[in-house]
Amino acid sequence: MPVNFLTRRQVRAIDSIAINELGIPGVVLMENAGGNAARRIASLFPDIPGPVAIIAGGGNNGGDGFVIARHLANLGLEINTFLMAPDEKIRGEAR
Repeated sequence: MPVNFLTRRQVRAIDSIAINELGIPGVVLMENAGGNAARRIASLFPDIPGPVAIIAGGGNNGGDGFVIARHLANLGLEINTFLMAPDEKIRGEAR
């Protein structure tokens, strides 16, 4: 099955439409993205034996990483989250 990818510009445009035109809060988009990613990870790797490393950057993508980490922890997995940006760079919904 072919896999299609969106560019950063396309994702930002979709997020902008969702937030500004449809009125969906950015934190809701982040929660949905991270929760669905965590469920997909868990379904692809049902027998993860050891700790899972989540590497989160600055910005909202880092926020997605935090959400993924929380959802995987809620499934009972041991999680190690690594923030790859200074704490003061984490703003908005990601904070």
